[in-house]
Amino acid sequence: MLSNHASQKNSENRGYSLLEMILTVIIVGILAAIAIPSFIGLLNQNRVKEGSARVKGAIREAQRQAIRRGRRCKIRIDTTNRKITVSSPDAHGNYSGCLLSERTLPKGVAIKTNYSTPVITFSPRGNTNSAGTIVVYNIDGAQAKKCIAISLGLGIIRSGDYTGDVSTSISATQCKTTD
Repeated sequence: MLSNHASQKNSENRGYSLLEMILTVIIVGILAAIAIPSFIGLLNQNRVKEGSARVKGAIREAQRQAIRRGRRCKIRIDTTNRKITVSSPDAHGNYSGCLLSERTLPKGVAIKTNYSTPVITFSPRGNTNSAGTIVVYNIDGAQAKKCIAISLGLGIIRSGDYTGDVSTSISATQCKTTD
């Protein structure tokens, strides 16, 4: 009797077999292979959205500061270093205070514009004398591309999804407004 009870106890505490462990690892691997590309795409899309929000926020801040201070504000879009900064002062005044801080795009995100010189100037009324489109996109070539278009005169700022190819010239007609 005692030996029968001991053999039942051993069979209950056996653990997992090697085959069960291998099957579990294979199933987890397959699920990870399916989920990781979607997760990476989501991360890239969020980086582009964050970069677009930083660019749009800097442009709107410069426009508000020009109106609030009653002076012109100039900001520069540095496509090489992926930054938005206050443009250097000129003979008409000092542009300090147009941005509270410079904006840097997230890692892996680039910026391209159709401005001949990537400087945006806002008058004391918030108007601008230069229209243009700015595209924020993922360096890896992912599909997520956001755009910000600034209208000539009134300085109306609209943003949306960019449907064009960033390797060619940027066009405002390819900026499909979402807000």
